[in-house]
Amino acid sequence: MKNIIFILITFLTYTILAQPPGGGGRRQQGTSAQSNQTQKPVKFNASNMAGIFYYDIEDVIKKTKVKEENNQFLVSKELKNYNFKVKEISFLNSKKFTDLDAVVNSIPQGGDIEVIKKLRTKIDELIKPVREDIHEMEKVLNDNLSKILSEKQFKKWLKYQKKKKESIQPKRAKNNQRQGQRQMQNGGGRRRQ
Repeated sequence: MKNIIFILITFLTYTILAQPPGGGGRRQQGTSAQSNQTQKPVKFNASNMAGIFYYDIEDVIKKTKVKEENNQFLVSKELKNYNFKVKEISFLNSKKFTDLDAVVNSIPQGGDIEVIKKLRTKIDELIKPVREDIHEMEKVLNDNLSKILSEKQFKKWLKYQKKKKESIQPKRAKNNQRQGQRQMQNGGGRRRQ
């Protein structure tokens, strides 16, 4: 695993240093230098991409309106168990995530498209197993909570969980949102049936 990260860092460093001054990479049409200066680049966070976050137990009990002490205890126990397992995964992958953050955040904005594509596939290869582990743990947590909570409380839990996941996802730049809206208006964003 260390070899893969070392090779990735070496490859990216070489490709970045081999570019001519000024970036030399292809830029998207329709973007001006002025709009690139006003937008702040979003910092890459590998642990967020993998879906690593922890639940605040008191907040969950408050949001789901669990009143009965026994159910509060059971919900608390399930969330502590989940948080502990996520912390283990985070600890085991912390070096990989730190290295990945450093590499991705060192790439200049508007860099070489081919390098970025290769980097994305490498990120997926490194993060996908962690994301799958987290997803499996969420399934177990949700199954256990569905047995403890009432139907109404469980719906509130799922809503809370969804918001929590969305809060760690990176926000799209306004320019990208406008392009996505135009695609939707032009019929480019229709789902297959």
